[in-house]
Amino acid sequence: MINNITKVRIENLQLQIDQMLAASLNGYCFAIKLLNYDELKIMIGNNIITVLNDLNKLIYDICDSFDMLSYKQLQEDKILILIKKNDPYLARELARKIYSLSQLYYNEQLPVAYMNCRIVSVELPKISRNAEEIYDLFNWVLACPQTPHYYFEYDPACYNIQHTISENSQLNLLRKAIKNNSQVFAYQPIIDRETMSIQYYESLLRIPDNDNNFISVGPIIEQAESKNLIFLVDQTVLRMVVKELTANPNLTLAFNISNIGIIDDALLELAESLLKTYNIAPRLIIEITETSLNEDYERIRLFMSRLRKFGCQFALDDFGAGFTSFRQLQNIPLDIIKIDGSFVRNITSDLQCKYFVERLIKISEDLGIKTVAEFVENGETAKLLIDMKVDGMQGNFFGSANINRVTKYVK
Repeated sequence: MINNITKVRIENLQLQIDQMLAASLNGYCFAIKLLNYDELKIMIGNNIITVLNDLNKLIYDICDSFDMLSYKQLQEDKILILIKKNDPYLARELARKIYSLSQLYYNEQLPVAYMNCRIVSVELPKISRNAEEIYDLFNWVLACPQTPHYYFEYDPACYNIQHTISENSQLNLLRKAIKNNSQVFAYQPIIDRETMSIQYYESLLRIPDNDNNFISVGPIIEQAESKNLIFLVDQTVLRMVVKELTANPNLTLAFNISNIGIIDDALLELAESLLKTYNIAPRLIIEITETSLNEDYERIRLFMSRLRKFGCQFALDDFGAGFTSFRQLQNIPLDIIKIDGSFVRNITSDLQCKYFVERLIKISEDLGIKTVAEFVENGETAKLLIDMKVDGMQGNFFGSANINRVTKYVK
């Protein structure tokens, strides 16, 4: 519901847009949002008006120097402006100038105050000529975590509402599954190179779609992370694995923790509590991604060290996709390295991929770390990996992920 003040602002903006377009002038509407508005209110109270007025003047002076200000509107935490030139280069220059000068803002009377702005523009009338729609677009884009840090020129190809609707529908399937406890695991076997038997299984989360067919959550994990659903996903998967291992004392399972979950104190506390209660740790393998190591290396080391005390193992997933150094491998308590499928798929045709995999297997052996090759899709790849003395293999050649676990690999 739009309040009266916002309604008047939208009406005023619409009037200015109509007048500009009636004069056959195309241009841009900008929203400049003060991201640290709430922080400033806490730190300097009513003096925030001074900062807003300074930002207001800064924007006015910049627009005046560009000679293209048509209309300006001051709100609580953002300023809206219309510019009367349809020149994307000038629009970007304007945004850069506002960003640069706002970042360099300093007020000697308010030594703790600063400006951190995000800027979004909408081309008129190409994107829209409706003020209310423009308001909604601004609010949406400014709130999106994937918006570049300081400036974004709205483009429906990037912010596709139908694509967002589809993503949200998929996330709601995940929410519904967790709420109704209707999620399940699909299990993919990891084959031992020496015995050609199943070493353990990777547990992959599946949820029912609208037709009650089980689908992978892999494609929507990034969205789950951006919208903070991933915390519940990680906790749910952890509880499911512990329950499965408790019910099957001869089973060993691996499961993935998200890049966010690996540094989540609540998940660590839950894991410690479950491992104290249930004697399943030696049969539990926790997979973390290589990219997560580069985000908060020290906290991840702490997470791993605390859980390894219970006897569980750690695997580094998708190795080769990121930038982990071999020195880092020496300094974290790893048991298994999973070689990224992009290298494994091409080892029979690409000498560089073959050399990388061969070298990694040898270095891992020297470090006392087991290796598992992912995405083994054919016999030729499997034979080459066996010759390289990889420790384990995983892929559709040996068995696809299935809700019903196979009990043994049949050659």
